[in-house]
Amino acid sequence: MTRPRKSLLRSLFRSLLLPGVVVMALGVFTVYHVTQDEYDELLDASLSSKAHLLIEIIEETRAQIVGTDASEQALSRLLAFENDQRAPAERSLFWYLDSAGDIVVQSASSEGVTLPAPLVPGISTVQNHRVVVLHSQRAAAGTLVVAEPLIERTEALTDVVIGVLVGFALLGLLFAIAAFWAVRRSVAMIGKLSDNIAQKNEYNLSPIDRKNAFVEITPAIDTLDTLMSRLDVVLAAERAFATNAAHELRTPVAICMAQVQRLRSQLDDPAQADNVAEIEAGLKRLTRLIERLLQMSRAQSGLGLNAVETDINPVIALMMTELQRRSPAPETLVLRQPSGAWSSRIDPDALGIILNNLFDNALKYASGSEPTVVDASRPGRVVVSNDCDPLAPDDLAAIRTRFVRKATLSDGYGLGLSIVQDLCRQSGATLEIFSPRAGSTRGFAAVLTLPGQQVG
Repeated sequence: MTRPRKSLLRSLFRSLLLPGVVVMALGVFTVYHVTQDEYDELLDASLSSKAHLLIEIIEETRAQIVGTDASEQALSRLLAFENDQRAPAERSLFWYLDSAGDIVVQSASSEGVTLPAPLVPGISTVQNHRVVVLHSQRAAAGTLVVAEPLIERTEALTDVVIGVLVGFALLGLLFAIAAFWAVRRSVAMIGKLSDNIAQKNEYNLSPIDRKNAFVEITPAIDTLDTLMSRLDVVLAAERAFATNAAHELRTPVAICMAQVQRLRSQLDDPAQADNVAEIEAGLKRLTRLIERLLQMSRAQSGLGLNAVETDINPVIALMMTELQRRSPAPETLVLRQPSGAWSSRIDPDALGIILNNLFDNALKYASGSEPTVVDASRPGRVVVSNDCDPLAPDDLAAIRTRFVRKATLSDGYGLGLSIVQDLCRQSGATLEIFSPRAGSTRGFAAVLTLPGQQVG
């Protein structure tokens, strides 16, 4: 099973976002507990002060007015001022018990409320109330129990937590946006650097553009530049050797050709003349091989594209005129000349090599009664077709490969279509080959589509 490709953007964003979420969760947890502890300290201090004040008031009042209902009713209203300030569920409650544990006085709002038990001195939380139990320091005195509802405390903690969550959410959103933008910008720079490296091939081994390179990647880029520089030197030496060798071979081959033709004109013996004719044919074949090697060398050097756009229709017309002039049977040719102007960046020399190879193949392998047709009447498109036996699908695919010929006895070298495909790939042109031709059971057709646009 193929493993999914990892995304640098998702990986970095996830690595930054996950710790941020953990930190925010820890922050909310910490704020909640710190606020709870501090709020409990304030509440306990307030509750303890209220209990001490109440027990002093109760005991002083009972000492002055003992055993009367008026005193008990007055004491039960000690916290009556809270009735106007707090809701019933938020009011403080108190009970005063004698030394026997009986309730002597209780707040008016505590009626119907069960006294918390057990009564352990100190502060505790019982039934959603914060309770303080305080024993009197006087002899034979009682115990005071004060209970403060935790509703306000719960609301305060809830508000604090909600506020912290909203703040962290806004902060997290801003952090996520900033992190996403920063990571995306960095990934975009790496993507541009990757695109620049991907453009390097055997025709383009120039140094890598470093404006999108980070310091950490620079050593790798230095290594790539060094490697491409060495590769460029090797490829340049190979191309130079092929070019120089082909050029150097031209002169001795031309001399040999001239000497053979001179020798043949001086021979009277037909048998010897035939032998010399075979030598001449071999030299002509060698000349064509030299031309193909020169074309292949130029194709490998990246000839395809021109710096500026030019009208290439004159080049097509010139090549078609040249084809008609060198054809052994011009009457078997049908030429449809281009019209108008077609602006393209394809190099004129590259276009000439492409058309020359397509024309040569059409003439070389034409074997039927129908004429060879070169149709350039449609802008940006050249169709070259001839009449011959149809090729099998395997043969049609194989002839695209270098050094593969249609027939082993052919005087070709299997380089023509290979050179054409290299130049088409460099220039952005496309080559399609068909056998048999459209609408026929015979023949071969090559359709060349050129990049560019029609002018006028």
